[in-house]
Amino acid sequence: MTHITDACGHGLSRRATLWGLAGSLALAGVDSRISRAAAASRHAAAIQATVIASSPHYLCNAVAATRDGTLFLGAPRWDLMADTPSVFRVASDGALHPFPGGSWNAWKPGDDPRNAFLMVNGLHIFSDDTLWVVDQGIDPTKGASVPGGQKLVQLDPRDGRIMQVLRWGEDILPPGSAMNDLRIAGDLMFVTDSGLGGIIIHNMRSGETVRRLSEHPLLRATAAKPLRGRDGHILQDRTGKRPLVHSDMLEITADRKWFYFSTPSGPLRRIPTNILLDSSLTDDQRAGRIETVIDIPTIMGTAIDTLGNFYFADTEHGRIMVLTPEKKQLTLLEDDRLVDGDALFITTDRHMLVPVAQTERLPANNAGVNAVQLPFITLGFALPDTLEGHRLGGVVSSL
Repeated sequence: MTHITDACGHGLSRRATLWGLAGSLALAGVDSRISRAAAASRHAAAIQATVIASSPHYLCNAVAATRDGTLFLGAPRWDLMADTPSVFRVASDGALHPFPGGSWNAWKPGDDPRNAFLMVNGLHIFSDDTLWVVDQGIDPTKGASVPGGQKLVQLDPRDGRIMQVLRWGEDILPPGSAMNDLRIAGDLMFVTDSGLGGIIIHNMRSGETVRRLSEHPLLRATAAKPLRGRDGHILQDRTGKRPLVHSDMLEITADRKWFYFSTPSGPLRRIPTNILLDSSLTDDQRAGRIETVIDIPTIMGTAIDTLGNFYFADTEHGRIMVLTPEKKQLTLLEDDRLVDGDALFITTDRHMLVPVAQTERLPANNAGVNAVQLPFITLGFALPDTLEGHRLGGVVSSL
């Protein structure tokens, strides 16, 4: 493991304020208001999602916000998006500014990958209010990670200063691995590997890093259940090749007793966190403690709240669902604009943010046909206090 720290001071636009008095919001040129649904509401239709950011050219599949409402977007170098700056900070007038600036946002094939974003696939902001960026380090012209490219980058959201960069060797990231998403619980960072299947656990205090359940079948997708979008659309390229994405989503309950994970095609599974951490066990013994929670449609984003409600973006039906601790499924939001809602983010003031990635409309997933409808948008709405009589919680702290 290597820690790299350097300073990057850049002139940036002033921080955007996502929500002002009475929950009003003005981003991406949209003058609108997010209204909190009545606590007694029993219908998802009562929730109105608002466009909080708009990108005229770049697909955004990740969103995160600081406590004061500064909004960040992640834009991967997927199909048609090779020239993306990878990470944006949204100004108060809705303008998108590459963040942190300089070489970090200007990588091109052949450039040094160590201090630049190559294939950003995740953003997150935890309780310390710093920005974490997941860079898979993939050169899109080669379709594989390049040496030094795959990394986790922590930045100061105010001035873009690089606080640390985490990289690991092949014992943690074997060839073919691709870090996908991360969560932090206390001193521990958990990262999924969607390239091979596996879970990476990094102790931020001691610096120790381990890999668990590497390439285990319960963490790998199968061709028997293809990824689907709206109206039964099967994701495949012009030759009929279908993507296989392994362990991707992860969530940790507020009491840290359960670690939930899934491939995009499901099912949703969980394992006691202490079993995942127990170094005296073998992976086969750990796998024996994995529970299947429910079968799910294709999903592209999840979140969890302080009351143990598990949220997932159902791409097949254009909705966001809530799975209660009692395994009851409730519809939180249905919206025609939710074409492949991706990584869900709950803010400190209980708003949910949803980037709309249109993944199924890219040529690589649509039999070679480009069906993307510009602009790319990110939606936001206030979480109701209750849904169909069931209480909803707030953001899970990382501390």
